Amino acid sequence: MMTKIGFEFRNEKRQKELRLIMPEELQSQFFASIYCRGELMDRTEGNPEKIWESLSSNFNNIQLVAPYQVHGTHVIPSSSSFALPFRPEADGVLIDPSSDSMASLRFADCCPVVIASDSPEPWMILLHSGFVGTAKNIVGRSLARLSENKPGWRSERSQAWIGPCICKDCYSRKMEDPCTQYALTSFSPDNFRKKNGMVYFDIRGEIKRQLMQCGLPCDNIYEVKGCTCCNNDFYYSYRAGDERARIFLLAGNTTKQA
Repeated sequence: MMTKIGFEFRNEKRQKELRLIMPEELQSQFFASIYCRGELMDRTEGNPEKIWESLSSNFNNIQLVAPYQVHGTHVIPSSSSFALPFRPEADGVLIDPSSDSMASLRFADCCPVVIASDSPEPWMILLHSGFVGTAKNIVGRSLARLSENKPGWRSERSQAWIGPCICKDCYSRKMEDPCTQYALTSFSPDNFRKKNGMVYFDIRGEIKRQLMQCGLPCDNIYEVKGCTCCNNDFYYSYRAGDERARIFLLAGNTTKQA
């Protein structure tokens, strides 16, 4: 086991896992864990129904929300009305004390982002922020909607975890690609560089900028520095050849754990 600020690495039963360390005020409310490369993820290939067949008994056999991810900005509640086998289109899940289901998202180079707070009541958001989602600022849009639904939200009392994703040296796109051109208007110039007709994007750096732009203090943002493509022995990476297997982010109310 190895611990970093905000994260705890575990390798148990041939399954690598990255657990988020909650601040004291949220430890009794929520938990979140990222299942990385390992026997369970190899066998299920990131299929949420197969994963939940193996894991649900550890969580009182409650239902799982596992949206069909479309690289958008829509966030759904962690409610049994959205749970498997139903898979609504969304790239985020909101958990609060009333949630009656677990929540999950899948990744293979895109970035898992978790934001949580006890203000004005305990809540947690899971986000799928890949290149497209980051260009669309799923972080900023989600927190803007949250502030509308939860008046009194205080950004300085929020914590954020930026999980493993592809690094700025591995993720490039052709200059003439329309998505590239759109991203060049939304990413900070500090988070991309142009070279030989390609543009290299720092997705992690842009997500951190967006979080700070929303008012989160830098000290409240925790990052995993490893790259999914460079560290393909630990993570799954689409660009490194993992076409089906996925990293699996699972989170929920602590009281729902067995």
